[in-house]
Amino acid sequence: MFWDKKEQQVKDFMKEHLGKIKECLQVFEKTINIYLDGKEEEANTSSYNVHKEEHAADEIRRKILAKLSEGAFLPFFREDYIGIVELVDKIANRAKTVTQNLVIECPKIPEEMHDDIRLLAHKAVVTIEPLIALFEVPLLDKEKSMVLIQEISTREQAADAIEFKLLKHLFKESKISLAEKIIIGTTIKMISEVADAIENVGDRVQILISKQAI
Repeated sequence: MFWDKKEQQVKDFMKEHLGKIKECLQVFEKTINIYLDGKEEEANTSSYNVHKEEHAADEIRRKILAKLSEGAFLPFFREDYIGIVELVDKIANRAKTVTQNLVIECPKIPEEMHDDIRLLAHKAVVTIEPLIALFEVPLLDKEKSMVLIQEISTREQAADAIEFKLLKHLFKESKISLAEKIIIGTTIKMISEVADAIENVGDRVQILISKQAI
């Protein structure tokens, strides 16, 4: 029972962690939209709010790692839980980096790209929804878990498709300077990498599911 309690506390903290990451991503998307609306000062404030949400998520990560260090889960599985927690935390780190770079570099993004960049940010953010649902499903329910992992991948691919469209337009059709193209292209890739980071968590959970089935 002692071990069960520790493991349940870890699982509860992990759900809390993901919830905070979702809040961080919502502010991340809001910041991008504010910036594209031309409200640079407001975007700067919103970017700082992303930083605060990321810091709050980091505090929960430390609680999880502390609980794992107390002996929650068998060593065979503990490394996987640590890996999952660190990958989840990278989602918020990437979101923070995007918004910080955006308000520091202030790239002049062509207006014709605004709608697709908004869509890219949204697609990246909603990729987390099946990941959150995945943590509500018992790991031994392989069928439901695999459906959700596949949904994460599908949503990440949708973000990739928009990223490709944007980069193709940027480098083949846009009339801005090469230096501006490089800065904007990096921003687009970094937004898409938020979805990549979420997919990485799903992939790591899949490894853990495979181990549990042994």
